[in-house]
Amino acid sequence: MKIYTALSKLTLLTFLLMAFVMTACKDDEKEPDPVEDTNPIVGRWQLTAVTPETPGTTIPALAFIQTAAPCFLELKLTFNPNNTVTAADCPTAVSAIDPFVPVGTDAKWKVAGDKLTLSRGTTSQEFKITQTATNLTVVVNTQSDATKPAVNALLIFKRL
Repeated sequence: MKIYTALSKLTLLTFLLMAFVMTACKDDEKEPDPVEDTNPIVGRWQLTAVTPETPGTTIPALAFIQTAAPCFLELKLTFNPNNTVTAADCPTAVSAIDPFVPVGTDAKWKVAGDKLTLSRGTTSQEFKITQTATNLTVVVNTQSDATKPAVNALLIFKRL
């Protein structure tokens, strides 16, 4: 009988020790919910025009985009709530404007005031934007020589 009592006490103590260890090792920290950006830019936008900022100005980069990518007005950009950008419907336009506006694979976005920052990897570029509920205009410097004055083009989008 003494062995039975001692064995039941030992079993009870083992059970309590295991329960204590299991609860002490529990990870109480939950993963934070992913933060989603609710900026008005979130959504799908279609390119409707690419024009010089100063009317009458000739911009060779614009002519290149229009020649290299005849489908450029079919280009659609989606600014996702997780701050990624996806492009659709005209891969040649993405390739043509990518040197000026990084919207290709793995692009990320951030808006602060009237500035849109697009980044990919370690490089990022900042653009002045004007936005309404249905229209988005992005000012892009097409001048690749930093020692020369900016030659700005306007990428005009409409919300889909």
